[in-house]
Amino acid sequence: MKMIGLKFLAGLSKRERLFFGLTIGLVLCLAVYIFIVEPFYKKSSQLDTSISSASARLFKNLRLLSDKDAIEKEYDKYKDYVQAGAGEEQMAALLKEIEDTASNCGVKITSIKPKGSKEMKSYRKFTIELNAEGKIDQFLKFIYEIEGSKRLFKVERFILSLKGGQSDLLKGTLSIRKIAFQ
Repeated sequence: MKMIGLKFLAGLSKRERLFFGLTIGLVLCLAVYIFIVEPFYKKSSQLDTSISSASARLFKNLRLLSDKDAIEKEYDKYKDYVQAGAGEEQMAALLKEIEDTASNCGVKITSIKPKGSKEMKSYRKFTIELNAEGKIDQFLKFIYEIEGSKRLFKVERFILSLKGGQSDLLKGTLSIRKIAFQ
């Protein structure tokens, strides 16, 4: 085999041997580029991209960590609006809170009915219907307390009428809505 290669080269002129050597060198350089250099650069650029994205995530996380106390302080302001638990547990807590508010205001609840809850994308809407008795100033205080609650209550409907023939005692029907963020 070696002999055949030497005979082949010996039969070529000096100029042909030069071009043959340059061609072999060029083919070797091209093979080194295709099989060694280009895969190295591709892998290097992939690593650079992953390093830069990891670095960006790291800086973002470091910034969040440095703002941790401020974020927790801000969250504490709004954590009363977020309620955990199943819908039934939340409804029971809402009913208890409404009953407590009514008793603190002097309003007597004669009936209270949960009308159910409606699940939305990021919150749950509860509706409660109640019948109550009390004086006008007690009802006003009760509505003020409900509307001003940190629990995001909203009186949607309110109907007042005189109870029997008594002029100072009123009978009221209220529909109260509560928004609970999840």
